[in-house]
Amino acid sequence: MWPWVIEQPFRVGSYGVMMAIGFLTAWWLLARDLRRRGIDPAVAETTVFLGVTSGLIGAKLAYLFTEAPSFEWSDLWSGSGLTWHGGLILAATVFIAYYLLRRLPLRVMVDAVAPPLASGYGFGRIGCHLAGDGDFGIPCAPGWWHDVACMAYPNGMVPSPCEVQGFRYDICPLNAPDPTWLSVHPTPVYEALGAFALFGLLWFLRTRLRIPGLLFAIYLVLAGLSRFAVEFIRLSEDRPDRFLGLRDAQVVALGMVLLGIVVAVSSAVLSRADARSVPSDRP
Repeated sequence: MWPWVIEQPFRVGSYGVMMAIGFLTAWWLLARDLRRRGIDPAVAETTVFLGVTSGLIGAKLAYLFTEAPSFEWSDLWSGSGLTWHGGLILAATVFIAYYLLRRLPLRVMVDAVAPPLASGYGFGRIGCHLAGDGDFGIPCAPGWWHDVACMAYPNGMVPSPCEVQGFRYDICPLNAPDPTWLSVHPTPVYEALGAFALFGLLWFLRTRLRIPGLLFAIYLVLAGLSRFAVEFIRLSEDRPDRFLGLRDAQVVALGMVLLGIVVAVSSAVLSRADARSVPSDRP
């Protein structure tokens, strides 16, 4: 891992660097697409600013109120303790409010935001992987996948295999002094690859779909399914189970899928109604 890009004379974290790259890339992509759609590209700057501020605030508050062992006001200023779904929910709410206040076409705007959201998430997950912040998966079972994709995290970042709840593979010596040899699923890498693949798909479709809102619906469904699935191979790290044994992230991910279906159906209905309302040139 590479948690620090620079350590002297001051520290610059790799996670922060990747987040900055993600936000700058999102700004460039959004400004480019808004210009193509005939919308003031300056809206991209405000969108990214609102995304940074509201996303970090929402991610921090969601962690403190739903996952932290205890609420401490001092934790508000720490660099750790962030939940992706808290940031997503608050940022989405702020985006929608801003677009409505500016009287911008909402379905067009959320379509434009969808590809940058996917790419930004990918850069963030690379940052998690470099920082070794704990978003790793369960130990890999012996087999071809273990040899191809799994990896060992250094410096004791991964808990001892004997401490992993539900771990049953017979590769755990009880007296092992250093468990860092244990290979696990690098879930941040899985998610980053999935996010960039989703970005590529959305960027390809953005000029081909004719129904406003449909691109954003595709983002919601695929991003939600991806996050829901990866939680099954991620270590719980004391994240609480909620409804039917699902974690908060999975509940939110299922909500994204359902919302995506609703957005897709409603967008198709609205587009059909708009088409019928256009006056015909025939006598």
